[in-house]
Amino acid sequence: MKRILAVVGIILIFGVIVVSNRLQENRVIVEFNTLVAKDNVTPAELIGYIDENINVVSKQQISQMVLGLEAVQKASLTQWQQRFENNELQIEIAKVYRNGLSKTDVATIQAAELKEIVLTTLDNGYKVETAEGFYFPVIDYAFYQKYHNAVTPDLAAYLEIMAVESNETPIKDAALMIGWDEIVRRALRQEQFIKQYNTSPLVGAMQQVLKRYVSFALFGANNTPLFCYNSRQMEPEAKRVYLEESWDKDNGSFSALMVEYLEVLKKNDYRLNSEVDVFRKKIINAF
Repeated sequence: MKRILAVVGIILIFGVIVVSNRLQENRVIVEFNTLVAKDNVTPAELIGYIDENINVVSKQQISQMVLGLEAVQKASLTQWQQRFENNELQIEIAKVYRNGLSKTDVATIQAAELKEIVLTTLDNGYKVETAEGFYFPVIDYAFYQKYHNAVTPDLAAYLEIMAVESNETPIKDAALMIGWDEIVRRALRQEQFIKQYNTSPLVGAMQQVLKRYVSFALFGANNTPLFCYNSRQMEPEAKRVYLEESWDKDNGSFSALMVEYLEVLKKNDYRLNSEVDVFRKKIINAF
């Protein structure tokens, strides 16, 4: 009898703990959603709340919160970029910017008000990028690294892919900043994500990322075209990379279209003409 009572007691205690944990998880999510709904909530506020409760809720709920943070960062980005439309700030950043901007670099800015703008930007999960001599903030996906083990596998994979984009932007000043081999490598990884996590709510976002790489693969960029503007011939390194890749249509839409594209290119001696141009425009519009 005593043994039965002891077992019942353990079950009741376990049940109380489970119920208590669920109530706590629900409270955290409700509070987070209330915080997100605030006017002018900052990413830093959300970051602080997530960090404070990261060990309290499940991976699914942490993932929901991290995606909420990303949404707020995206929605607030224009406002943060407007803070950098300041000639004095641009001049000060130019003095210390060295292929990036760390808090150590920012500490050397003399004007306290300008220094505070940049430090606050970094604290809110942004990083400073430059293009055409202008400095501006973008989302720093490397900042999300600390959440990788706490979120669901699909979100962790998504954040890893976005961190690659954040750490080494593929295009700047209308020129490709990565090689043709890296374009293919990233596109295949994005395609793999879509195939592996086909039921994930992040598939749509990843398809948008992949569409950029489809454009890179088919067209290049204005200052790094896939075909020479004068000879109309395909760029030799791109041709080598594309032909050496083992394309498999079953991997996804990107691989399938590249198989078709290479067939059209071969038929036209890897030269840009009306047939090639019509094909690639049709593909990018339909993707």
